[in-house]
Amino acid sequence: MKRTGFCPIDIITINYSAHQYNGKAISEVMLNNGTIGMAFLDDRGKKWPLTKQNNNVKLQGKVGQSYRLFYRNYSSNTYEIVATIDGLDVINGKAGSLSNNGYILRPYDTLVIEGFRKSNNEVAAFTFSDSSNAYANHNSEGSATNIGVIGTAIFQLEDNSRNYQKLSPNAFPADNGNYAKPPVY
Repeated sequence: MKRTGFCPIDIITINYSAHQYNGKAISEVMLNNGTIGMAFLDDRGKKWPLTKQNNNVKLQGKVGQSYRLFYRNYSSNTYEIVATIDGLDVINGKAGSLSNNGYILRPYDTLVIEGFRKSNNEVAAFTFSDSSNAYANHNSEGSATNIGVIGTAIFQLEDNSRNYQKLSPNAFPADNGNYAKPPVY
């Protein structure tokens, strides 16, 4: 699958700190006009409360507590999710970029990103810490300037499986409500 365009169809930056925020409490941020939900899961798999202030979303982090990124696709489209924590890409640990590869979010499916990918089988959990102990401060690609932001960019993907189905011959056309016409000699 490839992206339908160079620009993401939606981007969100969520700020976090130990600060208690005032605003509307929400459990899920709706992205791309409501087709994708984004939330944070705690160690027990429960949604972490978020605070919406005007058009900004804030997350109160607790030092030492791990969290996971959670996405739900409410549509029949396939998307690519490029995520960053403290300005670092969650897959390759390098400085975040919209040109980096992301995770695939299939129609009506969910995606949980457990942590920074260390290998195909291993991740380093996302854990809230004070800025001096943040992963970004101990990574040559990181910057203290970016500590406290979580980013998500969404790209729509061409769904080749649907294109293949549309182009495939139909061995049972009468089942579509159309009846085969008699042969003409």
